[in-house]
Amino acid sequence: MTTPQPDGLRESLADLADVVEDADLYDRAVRRSGRIARREAAIGTVAALLVIGALASGLWRLPAGDRADEPRSVSGPVARASASPAPSAAVYAYQPAPTHSSGPGTTTQVLPRRHRSQPRIDEAPAKPRSRSLTDLPGHVFYRERGGKPDIVRLRPGDGRTHRVLADAPSPVGISPDGNRIAYVADGTLLIGGVSGGEPEPVAEGVGTAEQAPTWSPGGDRLLVDADQPAVVEVDTGTITPLPGDLGAGRHFRWSGDGSRLVYATESCGLEVARAEATEGTAVPVVGDPLPVDNPDGLAACRAGSVDATGRRVAVPLSTAGGEATPETADAVVDTTTGDLMALPVTGRVLGAVFDPEGNLLVRTLRQDTTTLSLIAPDNTLLVQAVEPAAVRDLELLAYTG
Repeated sequence: MTTPQPDGLRESLADLADVVEDADLYDRAVRRSGRIARREAAIGTVAALLVIGALASGLWRLPAGDRADEPRSVSGPVARASASPAPSAAVYAYQPAPTHSSGPGTTTQVLPRRHRSQPRIDEAPAKPRSRSLTDLPGHVFYRERGGKPDIVRLRPGDGRTHRVLADAPSPVGISPDGNRIAYVADGTLLIGGVSGGEPEPVAEGVGTAEQAPTWSPGGDRLLVDADQPAVVEVDTGTITPLPGDLGAGRHFRWSGDGSRLVYATESCGLEVARAEATEGTAVPVVGDPLPVDNPDGLAACRAGSVDATGRRVAVPLSTAGGEATPETADAVVDTTTGDLMALPVTGRVLGAVFDPEGNLLVRTLRQDTTTLSLIAPDNTLLVQAVEPAAVRDLELLAYTG
């Protein structure tokens, strides 16, 4: 039995039927099916990558007897990869990052693991305490580009430059006090004053192929290449080869307190050794051949200057498939974790050097202007000033605070 509908309700339903359009359920179903398929494909890809990562991790942990050529493992914390999308090859924006202690009362920010090639930029960097070049203490040293370069000293106090060595016959080393310069000519290690005068011969049989003359913090010794890495006593000329496995290293640098040596390996990794040790400890990530631990193929074929404790080293950084290793350091690596340090500056890094006290001088280029930024060990931006035009075309070499 059918219940009769009121006339008003019947008329309303009829009106509604007049405005309803046909729904294309087939097209809607196809679109929904496509979305589901794409989501399932993405989930499947992620799952496959996780399985591959797990297998790689398991192979790394096989006993030494199962893999005769397994690389030596390294210790120390390794930061996890950032979950953010990989940045482009252009300037990276600063991302919030974990901190590591650099000593009593100090912390240092590091970039997430995927932020690699240029570890430098904060889009809203800290304000410097001073923007005047005259407030930059010490001296800044530069070299000309190309073979047999002139070595030039900048005095920030008055902005004047002075050539301290013409046509340098080899890579040079500037003493910690900024008063002496060491170099090699025809196998002889020479030391001269930056204010002029004849250089004095110190030792024979010295080269610079894998070791530029590098001063100890006290200025009484030099690291040199004498068929293998060695230490020369400045007063006596006595040459003492570095002991044990250190003999296989290259481009050694002392920490500012003299307690550690940081150096590069033949495979473009980095190692750290105590001053009295016969072997070093590998810096994680950099130079590691396993993509699971070094996904960007980071490498450092030479060590640059080192901070006061040996915790941080400025290096010319290269990546797998990237450009050739630059001549000047353009990145700062934490030697305990292998992370790249986030620097409170903007622009492209053209050079980075530590002074003996652990302050970092960074040279950057932005909008056709080069800038010098002095950063304290706790990452405080002390001075940031426009660089004089007279040194614009030179390469940053050293800084003595």
